[in-house]
Amino acid sequence: MRIAWFVAVAMVASAPAFAQGTGSGAAAGTSKPVVAKRAQALISESGAYLASAAAFTFHADVTFDHVLPSGQKLQFSAVEDVALKRPDRLYVEWRGDLGDRFFWYDGKTVTLYDPATPFYATEAAPQTTDQMLDKLVSQLGFSPPLTDFLYSDPAASLRGKVKYGLDLGETEVNGKSCHALAFVEQDIDWQIWIAGGPQPLPCKIVITYKTEPAEPEFSAVFSDWDFSPHIDDSVFTADLPPDAQKIPFKSVASAR
Repeated sequence: MRIAWFVAVAMVASAPAFAQGTGSGAAAGTSKPVVAKRAQALISESGAYLASAAAFTFHADVTFDHVLPSGQKLQFSAVEDVALKRPDRLYVEWRGDLGDRFFWYDGKTVTLYDPATPFYATEAAPQTTDQMLDKLVSQLGFSPPLTDFLYSDPAASLRGKVKYGLDLGETEVNGKSCHALAFVEQDIDWQIWIAGGPQPLPCKIVITYKTEPAEPEFSAVFSDWDFSPHIDDSVFTADLPPDAQKIPFKSVASAR
């Protein structure tokens, strides 16, 4: 998953399918993925449900690790609020222990702002959310956390590099009955909990970066999904202080 922008500085740099990795879904391209049928079906059902929505919002409570040069692993917290309107509007607000970031996409430009500094970055963007998210990673070197769920085909984005997948049965997340699934990729392991019933929404995700020193983790617990949101277009327009100064994207993404 595209977990990071500034989180990446503490963990790993972002790239398609959860995190940077090499090879395709099958053990470096040498064999087909081995995924339990139920796990495959649940990822497909959840992805299709998200893909069918013209707009939605959600909240996520996040924890992530930062590894010190000594090897000590520190855990930090953040909250993320997302508003998506297809095909070409996105707003992400992140507030956390290591700083805040606001991100806007209005169908023409992307803007990233660090409110702890007088700096922002803006860049021309493609006309669809999918193309915009791809550009963020390939050309600008970052993406907001959890953007795999924002693509027009979330299931394909999630399972892009999977080697193995397990169905762990049912459990509870925040009082909701959820299906627990576990997946293995070359560079990461990840678990996802998907709600049972007519709305197969993500309840929680945990990602372990197993090739990074001390194997840092990222986790997010989802809540407040709304598929009939009333989102004014102004939400997707950058709201910057008059004295804000433009700098390159990577500088804003990595600022502390």
